[in-house]
Amino acid sequence: MNAQRLALIFSTVWPEPNSSAAGVRQMQWIRYFLRNGYRVTLSSPSKLKNKEDWGYVEYPEGVDVLPLPLNESTLNGTDGNDQHLSATFKKLNPEIVMFDRFILEEQFGHWIYECCPNARVMLETQDLHFVRRARESIKDQYLAKDYAPGFYQTPEVIDTALREVASIQRVDHTFVVSSYEEELLTKHFEVPRDRLTWIPMVADTVLADEMPTTTKSFKDRSGFCWVGNFRHQPNIDGLRWFKGEIWPRLKLRFPSAQVHVYGAYPSEEVMQWNKPGDGFHVHGHTDRLAAVFASARVNLAPLRFGAGVKGKILEAIAHQIPTVTTKVGVEGILPSGASAHEAFPGLEANTNQVFAEACIAIHEDETLWTKMQKRTQDLTTLYSVDFAEKKMEMAFKKLKPSFTSKVMRHELFNSHKYFARWIEAKNKKPTP
Repeated sequence: MNAQRLALIFSTVWPEPNSSAAGVRQMQWIRYFLRNGYRVTLSSPSKLKNKEDWGYVEYPEGVDVLPLPLNESTLNGTDGNDQHLSATFKKLNPEIVMFDRFILEEQFGHWIYECCPNARVMLETQDLHFVRRARESIKDQYLAKDYAPGFYQTPEVIDTALREVASIQRVDHTFVVSSYEEELLTKHFEVPRDRLTWIPMVADTVLADEMPTTTKSFKDRSGFCWVGNFRHQPNIDGLRWFKGEIWPRLKLRFPSAQVHVYGAYPSEEVMQWNKPGDGFHVHGHTDRLAAVFASARVNLAPLRFGAGVKGKILEAIAHQIPTVTTKVGVEGILPSGASAHEAFPGLEANTNQVFAEACIAIHEDETLWTKMQKRTQDLTTLYSVDFAEKKMEMAFKKLKPSFTSKVMRHELFNSHKYFARWIEAKNKKPTP
């Protein structure tokens, strides 16, 4: 295989696999391309971290980085010579282009379609933004009832839905991490099934070389753990809900309960929740997440809104510990048609009291805990590298431009292209 083939990946932020599920997903794709003989150029308009910065990631050999300008069309060259984006992309001449969110496809897609007409262009949604935003708009009520798919076309979110689906229609192929979102797009937003693929986020890349070789028993574990990136709004909202409404109820019934909270970028508010005397321990970031999962008995994912799938639950699956979560956390983990009641490795609870009771039940009942741990083992194949890469290979075999994508790209040239140039010109206009 020709090692000079290039995959150009556009990333909203530089991937941090140790702090976010999105970073894990990006590394999943990077490793796939490298294993299949591609070089990878990773590009992002966000600030590139230095080695001394917290969160700095040293990407594998074969990966180059390309910092992108925001709302400009000129790259600042390290040799003092600036270069237009069109010249940069033409020189790279990628065989594969992947955007990790629709917003980047809107901003940089017209350059790719114009300068790299032979590239196969893909969209990695991470999660569907219009789904997350719709749920966030009613987060105080969302868990209380089931909403029909038409909810995602309400006036509050229709603009985001139209933009995201338009991006999906422009690219050659789209990948989603959630089986629910695959069904939503094909059945209710008329996305052709042959241009969309659900590929599970690989659980054994979540913690890379820290995967467990043995698993502790029920009696050798204790306590609850919560893991998440605090910059992700569903996470901070969910933990705030748990701390304020669920934890007092749980402690009333289970006074000796202990919960340990870990995650990158904790705010001052979160750190003030650290009350060891009450059993609520806030640790912030840790480099020893594997040890956390190895000792905890129950994983917690109290989410009131969100989309995609939750890295914290996949980490728990990888480490074979059950999870207590809401319908938001359960969604998309299992293949379409599978019964969550019969196959999800944990308990679903959508109210304050029921969530507290579910936590106590699975923590104290060894038979129930063992049953749920067995379900994590049943998902090993579904969330394996082999299964994911077979689906990737099948998707690549059917990659081909469609007439719909050509129509949508033509529209992009006549709107987003000139709008982006207007923003650039506006930013350069001197302030009076």
